Amino acid sequence: MSCLGEQINQSALGEISRIDIGPGEDKEDHMKHMTTYIKGLTIAGVVLGLGIQAVGSSGQQGEKKPQLTKGPAAVVIEDNLPPVDRQLVQVSDDKQTASSREEGLYRPPPRGAPGGRVGGGTRGPMNDLPLLLALVPDHVGLSSEVQPRLVWYLSKATAYPVEFTLINEKEVTPLVEKRLSSPTESGIHIISLADYDLKLEKGKTYQWFVSLISDPEHRSADIIGGGMIEVGDVTASLREGLRNANSIEATRLWAQAGFWYDALSIISTNIQANPSNPEMHHLRASLLEAVDLNTPAQADRLYGL
Repeated sequence: MSCLGEQINQSALGEISRIDIGPGEDKEDHMKHMTTYIKGLTIAGVVLGLGIQAVGSSGQQGEKKPQLTKGPAAVVIEDNLPPVDRQLVQVSDDKQTASSREEGLYRPPPRGAPGGRVGGGTRGPMNDLPLLLALVPDHVGLSSEVQPRLVWYLSKATAYPVEFTLINEKEVTPLVEKRLSSPTESGIHIISLADYDLKLEKGKTYQWFVSLISDPEHRSADIIGGGMIEVGDVTASLREGLRNANSIEATRLWAQAGFWYDALSIISTNIQANPSNPEMHHLRASLLEAVDLNTPAQADRLYGL
């Protein structure tokens, strides 16, 4: 019981001690009336005490918890960070409506073994470095081209050197290990193997990496993003379907056939040529969400990377 309830009970007992038995009222009736009177005052005291505690508690919580925008899903952005370094946090509740994710957009190849996507975080002590991600599925992705385009994401601009590496899975020496141009802007970037005069071979699996080098003397602190790739065979029916397809239709056809690198390459190169096309940004975001690359997908929807 609250202190307020105890005070009311003490006051009630004091009043009772001063109440006399009325004329015509025996002692038993008098005690019944007094018991009812005490119970009523006790309940009132408890309710009033709880009400005061609830008000006090809600006041304290109101000082500590910021208000969020109501709705099926809200995105919280840290206002103290520059636009290229905003953190996106998905907030959901029990009333969340259907996700913007487009089911069935990307169908992994049947032989795509799980695993293959690398990193995105930093193993070093610095916490002001950007997020770096290879935009790949978490299995060996397919390409129809022997000189594919590789796509990666950087959450904010950096002056640190960025290095591209490509290696045959069964070899030790990299096929290419080159520094990319610096400084590197935030957003989605494309590496073309044609720029390195390099061709992949069918039947071989390759690994590729993009590394941000924050400390050249301690490469264990690198931020690394990477994936795996193979060259696959394209069916005659797929080629026929692609013959008259526009860029959006072609992206869907490649994705549904399991050719991740072709789908992402086509939509990304077309976005570079048409950066203000919302339909293209939405499709690329849906493609990224299909392989759980939600952070760059949200950034693409909000800012049009």
